[in-house]
Amino acid sequence: MPTDPLTLARDRAQENLFWRHLEVNVEDAGEGWVKLRVPVKDGLRNAVGAPVHGGVLSALVDMAVGGAVGTTHEGPGGGVGQSTLDLNVSFLAAAGDGDLFAEGRLLRRGRTIAFGEARISDASGRLVAVGRATYMLLTSKP
Repeated sequence: MPTDPLTLARDRAQENLFWRHLEVNVEDAGEGWVKLRVPVKDGLRNAVGAPVHGGVLSALVDMAVGGAVGTTHEGPGGGVGQSTLDLNVSFLAAAGDGDLFAEGRLLRRGRTIAFGEARISDASGRLVAVGRATYMLLTSKP
């Protein structure tokens, strides 16, 4: 298993079916943080030309914080080494065309619980959503 956080995050992104479905790209990562990019396409909207669906922004908060948490442990890939316990999202602006960027950062990690936050920006750099998430770190059963 790679120990470099960027390689680890990119490998896990490729293993995660939902991330692949949304075409999530890991732009950068370090221990306890990630930067993700998602191309906006019509399938992420309620209608052609409408803003990006809020559920996509919520998913990006979850993925960014989860990706940041995932850089700190050697659990299974694809996001199955941890489970979201709580997710809070504040929508600040409508996200339109261009890529979306999600930056997730670990705030605190204990033995079994981790807390993090994320900022979602559009292609122009405008902040469109912020959020926090709490994760349970899962261990393999003997």
